[in-house]
Amino acid sequence: MTSLADRVYLMASGKAMTPATEGPAEIRWNWFADLYDNPRWGLSTLPGFTASAAHTVAELCRATSTDPTADADVVADQVNALKARWQAIDRLAAIKGGRAQSEAPDYAWAAVAASSVDAYDYLAGIEFSGTETVSCVFWAQLATQPSDVAEARINAAIEAWEDRLQVSATGVAA
Repeated sequence: MTSLADRVYLMASGKAMTPATEGPAEIRWNWFADLYDNPRWGLSTLPGFTASAAHTVAELCRATSTDPTADADVVADQVNALKARWQAIDRLAAIKGGRAQSEAPDYAWAAVAASSVDAYDYLAGIEFSGTETVSCVFWAQLATQPSDVAEARINAAIEAWEDRLQVSATGVAA
C-alpha cells in the first residue's frame, strides 16, 4: 500500500492525479481558498502560519474565481486590481518563505507563491494546474501533524473537492 507521503509525492511529480487540476474555474478557486482557511483542514489550522495570512489568501482566491472573460471593460479593472493584490501577496511569500522556524510555514508560503503563479496565468487567460499549490498544502499538513491527523485532513480536502466537482457536473449534492 502506498503511504500518504508517497501519494503526495506522486501528485507533486505528476504521476498521480492531483485534486482540482481540472474543472470549472469558480469551483477550483473556491476550493483553493478552502485549502487556506477551511477550519478543519486548511492551512489556517497549522502552527506557524497565521490565520490572518490564510484568510487573506483565501479571500484573494475567492475574488479570483470571477470570470476574467466577462464584460471586457469591467473585467479589465478587476483583473488589474487582482494582479496587484496577487503581486503583493507573492512578495510577502518571497519574504516569509524560507525564514520560518519550521517546515510547515515554509510549505504554506510556497503554496501562496504557487497560487500567485496560478493566478497570474489564470488572469492572463492561460491554463493553470494548481498542482504545486495542492502539493505544498498537503506537505505542510504532513510536516506538522501526526500521520493519522494529516491523512484525515488531506482526505477531507480531497473529498471536499470531489463533492464540489460532482455537484458542478450533476447539479446534485453527493
